[in-house]
Amino acid sequence: MTDSQAPIDPSALAPLEGGALGFPGLEQELKDELATFESFFKTFGFKRIHGRVWGLLVLAGQPLSAKEVVAELGISQGAASTTINELVEWGAVTSTFDPARRCNVHEAVGNTLSIVATVLRRREQVAFDHFKTGATRMLEIIRERHGQSDPRVLTLRSIIATCDLADAVMKLVFTSVSNALGDPQSLLSKAIGTALKVGVGVPARVLQSAIPRALPQEPPLDADEEDPRG
Repeated sequence: MTDSQAPIDPSALAPLEGGALGFPGLEQELKDELATFESFFKTFGFKRIHGRVWGLLVLAGQPLSAKEVVAELGISQGAASTTINELVEWGAVTSTFDPARRCNVHEAVGNTLSIVATVLRRREQVAFDHFKTGATRMLEIIRERHGQSDPRVLTLRSIIATCDLADAVMKLVFTSVSNALGDPQSLLSKAIGTALKVGVGVPARVLQSAIPRALPQEPPLDADEEDPRG
């Protein structure tokens, strides 16, 4: 389905499980702003649909079921489920079971620092791993064909060592920041908590509880892949 096609009427899904009324839908002015979320997520290598779903969950003002996401955005059930699951893996969305509606409902995690940190850490890890693997492969070729004394051997060994060092430094930085955010007594945690209270009136524990989670096995997307919306 393309963006030009009309989304499914949300009223077609109400009432939902357990007799609860369905999501009434975003006001058109707010719906037009979903492009802002698409642009932000695309900047960090996600597909537009990830930003669109996350933006909807931010602007909805209430937890939404996958069916409500489908109805509001006019995407397939499969695309909605896949996108939500990937956003959960990346710490951008939380999912809980609603016993009244007898289904899972989803909320956006309002911590872009957590999302960006997770993405950057994953990208850094992949970049250094690929570069190190390539350098190791080249090193073996040169050793076999030209011997250990070839001057390129020393250079490639240096590249491999500095890849390990850079990766260790990046991990140390992210770990230190995560530990600081998790410690309410740390200066960083206090500073960010104060900024949140002043800027958006959100308790510091919201940020502290949204520290980047364990990374998924593979990144869920490629900016050049086809958008699931068609």
